[in-house]
Amino acid sequence: MKKKKYEALKYTAAALVIAAAGLTGGCAKKASSTERISGVENGTQQEITLAGSEPDASDTGADASGTESSDSQSASSGVLPLEVTTEYNNDWEDNKALLSVKTSQVHLLEKGHEALEKALDTLNQKNLNDQNTFFKENQEDARQMYQEAPEMFEDSHWESELTVMALRADETVVSLQQREYSWLGGAHPNTYSRGICYDTKTGKELSLQDIAADYDGIYDYVCQKLVEENDPDIFFEGYEDTVKAMFYGGEPDYGSVQWFLMNDRVVILFNQYDIAPYAAGQICVEIPFAENAGLFQKQYETSKTSYVKQIQENEIQEADVNGDGKKEAISYTVDRDEYGIGGAITVTCDSTSLNTEKLISQDYGASGGYSSEGYLIHTEDGKTYLYLQHQSDNDAHYINVFDLSKGTPAFVGSLDSSWSGSPITDPECFPLWDRMDVLGTYSAYRIYHIGEGGLPKTDETVYRLGNMYKEYPVTLVSTRELEVTVGNDSSVDSWKQETLPSGTSYTIIATDGESFVEAQLTDGRICRIPVTKAADDWEWKINGVSENDCFEMVPYVG
Repeated sequence: MKKKKYEALKYTAAALVIAAAGLTGGCAKKASSTERISGVENGTQQEITLAGSEPDASDTGADASGTESSDSQSASSGVLPLEVTTEYNNDWEDNKALLSVKTSQVHLLEKGHEALEKALDTLNQKNLNDQNTFFKENQEDARQMYQEAPEMFEDSHWESELTVMALRADETVVSLQQREYSWLGGAHPNTYSRGICYDTKTGKELSLQDIAADYDGIYDYVCQKLVEENDPDIFFEGYEDTVKAMFYGGEPDYGSVQWFLMNDRVVILFNQYDIAPYAAGQICVEIPFAENAGLFQKQYETSKTSYVKQIQENEIQEADVNGDGKKEAISYTVDRDEYGIGGAITVTCDSTSLNTEKLISQDYGASGGYSSEGYLIHTEDGKTYLYLQHQSDNDAHYINVFDLSKGTPAFVGSLDSSWSGSPITDPECFPLWDRMDVLGTYSAYRIYHIGEGGLPKTDETVYRLGNMYKEYPVTLVSTRELEVTVGNDSSVDSWKQETLPSGTSYTIIATDGESFVEAQLTDGRICRIPVTKAADDWEWKINGVSENDCFEMVPYVG
């Protein structure tokens, strides 16, 4: 039996479809609203600081038609919001997984970068083709192995995972780390990471030479740091020749050096077996812009001191959390029962740990879910936070936030929004998603930044459904005339009241979650459908009429 699943976004159910959006949004620099903040009493012997934040005041205005103008005019930091979805393909026998492949797909959330979008589409298709080839080449072997040694598939199965992580995404470059993992029953899996960097405007894939101002200087720096930062005994004999061949070519047995462009640095990576045995793991050399003037072309450098690092459960990341010049070891673990359901979280910063067991009774968000992932986020004002996202029931997610800025972990609070598949690449601009139940069920995002107390804040009032979901629209067909506000563009003067006939198709692209749903008409125009709902009611009304009496079907998911 073969099973194939497409994971589009946040909530998996047969009736859930996702819509396309044609809106663009800016990255806010000042906050106007804050998600749910949870405060708890100190329930441990260790002193716990509960960081709070005061919402910033903001003004939001609407024209006579109800059209908000503040969202599209908010100041932009130039960060491009992305979404990484996943496609799966599995082969099963006797209710046992024999072979699975998992493939990341990278999409722009908003329009305006056609060349880059084309380059990403090409990458996506190549990765799908490669994974489909892997599946076809190993499917029969996996089945034969299952017949000969079924015990090998009791607790595991053959698999290939191609995972793409965004490290930087702005108006200059989009830098990706592609991790290729496979296991075919051997002593250990094979893992390989490669860097992929695109020019945002042209879609051209950039090489390290393209961004270098002093390529020889970069090579010399890497050679020096390899010696200074590692035990020389871990390297293969003659590894220096390998490094030189990877930088300058000429040796067919060696590939090019792998690298990643971050907001504040370039990272050079050597995979397992490149210059050291498998047990040594991947070896990295970081080249901060601030300390290495002249090595890279200025257009690829930024003056930012903020950074974002991914951190997985049970993994250790190092960062100077309090600005004392010394890096602390950061990690987190989740207590899990026999079914893998998460309980208390333990966050460790060097020798100090915080366990949330006594906090859970006052805030469910202080616990882990079925799976957990995180970001270590350092802001421009020198604060360091740990953002953890957990999966709960029905593929929903939630976030909890810890403040590490004083070197002692402190629980800040939790929120029901999530980044889900949208990577955080900059503390000043990142999408968070919410499940919306307004004229249907769908996921929509707003742009946030790290607020003063550590929780995310936004200036935006409108949730957008994302340009990439044009293949999965939420389309409503009216069964009666509807009075709506229609416009051709964002100009206030172009919006006017119209009565659209029964049978009109409305493809949802945005909503404020409380007073309107924005939809695209088949002629390309945009309209806003006014909606209201009483506090104790479950259904929305349009001009006083139930939503179920206005459309053929409203696709809600329980």
